Amino acid sequence: MLEKISQYPLDQIYFYLLIGCAGLAFLLFLFGDIFQFDGAIDPMLIVPWLAFTSLVGFIGEKFTEFNSWWIFIGGAAIATLLVFFLNFYLLVPLKNSDATLSSSEKELEGRVATVVTTIPIKGMGEIALKSVTGSTNRPATFYSPQEKELHSGEKVLVIEIRERVCYVIPYENNFV
Repeated sequence: MLEKISQYPLDQIYFYLLIGCAGLAFLLFLFGDIFQFDGAIDPMLIVPWLAFTSLVGFIGEKFTEFNSWWIFIGGAAIATLLVFFLNFYLLVPLKNSDATLSSSEKELEGRVATVVTTIPIKGMGEIALKSVTGSTNRPATFYSPQEKELHSGEKVLVIEIRERVCYVIPYENNFV
C-alpha cells in the first residue's frame, strides 16, 4: 500500500526530498541570519529533520526489505535524536556565543582605560582599553560635566557604553 505513492517508488520520493532539503539547507545557510525565527517551529530544525528522515528512508527502502512504515518510523526517530543533538550541542551554543574573541562592550564598563587623544570638555576623544586578548581603542566622551579636559596618558574610568561610545570620568585611585 505504501510502496508507491502516485506511481513513484518510495526510494525515489525520499531521494527527491533529500535533494530538496539540501537546497533548502544551503539557502538557510546563506540567508538564515537575515530572518529571525522565534516561533516553536524553527526552519533550522525542520529542514535537517526532513533531510535525516529522507536519508534514512532512502537507504532503508533501497537496501533493506523492512516494511515501509517501519523504515519511516525508524527514520523519524533517528532524525529526532540527531536534530535534538544538533540543536542543543551546536545551534544553541552558536546563537549564544559572541562573534569575536574580544570582550563584549558590557564587559568594558567599570574598567580603567588610558586617554590616547585628548578628551575636551564638550567633545570626544579616544581611549585605549587593554585586555587579555589585546588592546582596543574606542571613542570616548565625558559621562558627567567636567571642569577640565583630559590629556593623553591620563587614566579614566568607563562608566557605560552607548552606541559604541565610551562615557568616562577621570579615574581617581582612592585605595593607595
